[in-house]
Formats: sequence, C-alpha cells, structure tokens
Amino acid sequence: MLSDTNSDGGSDKLSPALSRLAEALDIAPTAFFDATASDLGQTTELLRSWHAISDKHDREKVLAIMHTFASRA
Repeated sequence: MLSDTNSDGGSDKLSPALSRLAEALDIAPTAFFDATASDLGQTTELLRSWHAISDKHDREKVLAIMHTFASRA
C-alpha cells in the first residue's frame, strides 16, 4: 500500500495529499512509510470510529479525552 520508498527510507514521489496530511499532523511524510502494520490498523480503527460518531458534542468529548492522553506523552 505505502511502498513508494527508496533505499534511504524516503519517498520517491509523495502525493500532494499525503504531504498535506503529514503537514496537518505535524509529522514527516516518511512517517507513513515507517509505520508498522499494527500502527496502521489502530489508526484505521480510530478514524472509522471517529467517523461513526455523528453527534458534535460526543466528538468534542472524545477530543477532550484524546488531548488529555496526548498531553501525558
């Protein structure tokens, strides 16, 4: 899936969308290529769960909890 890497671990051709996503997440675009299958699976699960939350207030609660955990890291 994410196999456009060269021998240095960098990307030969990053898509503009991937570059924008990396910028929004404040990570290097190559981080997507370094992720383990477990990381990608958990990220997918997180995004699917987020998408399933339709209530704005529930999403705000989830974000508040995530910010609490992230600030401990």
